[in-house]
Amino acid sequence: MLVRTLRRWLRIRFSDVDAECPLCDGILDGYGDHALVCCGGGDRTRRHNLLRNMVYHAAEAANHRPELEKPGLLPQRPLLGSTYENGSALNEHDSRPGARRPADVYIPRWRLGPPAAWDFAVTSGLRLGLHADAANPDGITSRYEDLKSSHQDTRAECLAQGITFIPMVVEAVGGGWGKMARCVWSELAKNSALATGELETESTCAIMLQQRLSMVLHRENARACLRRF
Repeated sequence: MLVRTLRRWLRIRFSDVDAECPLCDGILDGYGDHALVCCGGGDRTRRHNLLRNMVYHAAEAANHRPELEKPGLLPQRPLLGSTYENGSALNEHDSRPGARRPADVYIPRWRLGPPAAWDFAVTSGLRLGLHADAANPDGITSRYEDLKSSHQDTRAECLAQGITFIPMVVEAVGGGWGKMARCVWSELAKNSALATGELETESTCAIMLQQRLSMVLHRENARACLRRF
């Protein structure tokens, strides 16, 4: 796994030729960039969930009483015929069909104020059409933060319910987190240091958390490459 990660960082090709991806209809480039964004095989979901779970446990250790995938935070969407406004179909097995869950991690009380909904996402500066944004260190993550906030008016609807919506976006290639996530790391590290009573400073706690997250991110990137080559 470490060798695969180093090959990606050093831009050493996994294959001399591009080929069809065995898990989707896309083209698998020799550098493995496609593996980081491939929609097949469930690798993106696994990577997302592992990052989410690590932050959940960090918030739990800091006494934030987090909840995973808390249901029913936003009201049900209105019905338009046999489907809901957002196009989703009726589901007889769903106790609250049409309801939305904007929080991968829900924090009941954030910064001594209203609850917060942390919504995690991994994006990539190597996607087609994003190379200009990638020149700015925060360009890719800021773009996706805006997208997450505006999609289906998520931020506005959360605000109407008294919830602070916070997109937690990381760029897959370099591992840099967006501005909103970095603010969360700072606050989370401060509360973690207070809760544990250990000697680590706030900055040390923040660095350690981001290092663990980075290890998970790059390990899963390498795993995705191994599955395709």
